[in-house]
Amino acid sequence: MPVKIHNKDYFTVAERIAKFRAEHPDYSIETQLILQDDEKVVMKALIFGATVEGAVPISTGYAEEVRSATAINRTSALENAETSAVGRALAFYGLAGTEIASADEVAGAIAQQNTSEILDYNALVREHWVSINRAKEYLEPVWGEREDQSNVTAARECLAEIPEEDRKRVWRAPTKGGILTTLERKLLKEKPEEAL
Repeated sequence: MPVKIHNKDYFTVAERIAKFRAEHPDYSIETQLILQDDEKVVMKALIFGATVEGAVPISTGYAEEVRSATAINRTSALENAETSAVGRALAFYGLAGTEIASADEVAGAIAQQNTSEILDYNALVREHWVSINRAKEYLEPVWGEREDQSNVTAARECLAEIPEEDRKRVWRAPTKGGILTTLERKLLKEKPEEAL
C-alpha cells in the first residue's frame, strides 16, 4: 500500500522488494559498493531478469549517503545507501508509486530538512535570547490573571530590539517549535489598549 506524502504515492523499499519477489521469484537483486570513504558511501543496485541464456541486467539504481547527514548515517550510511539503491532500481524497473523515490527516502529527507530548520531556529533564538527572554518575563502572568497583562507594551519594545527579518523568523508557532507560547503571541499581536 503506498504512503501518501505531499499528495504523491510512495512505496517503501520493503514493499517494493516483497512485490518484486512475489512477481519474479526467479529474478535477482545484486548490490555493489562503488565508493566508501570518511565522507560518503555510494552504492549501485542491479536487477537481473532470468532468461534462457542466464541472468541479464534489466534495471539499475544508485544512491549516495553522506555520513555526517544524520545520526543514523554516522553508523549505517552503507546500509542506507544500499537500501536506497535497491529501492531506486526497483522503481526504475516499474515497482513504484507515482514517484521514483521511496517513502523511506522522502521521509528521511523531510526529517533532515525539519532538523535543519529547528537547528537554524534555535541558533536564531540564542542570538536574540536577551530580548526574547526579557519580553517573556514581562508577559509572565500572575496566577489567575492570564488575560490581564499590564506589561505588553514593554514586551513589544523588547522584541522591537530584534532586527525585523529575524523578528519575523522568531514568530514561529509553538506547535512548530516556536519559543513564544500561544498566549504570548496573542498578547503581542493585540493593540496595547486591547491587551489591558
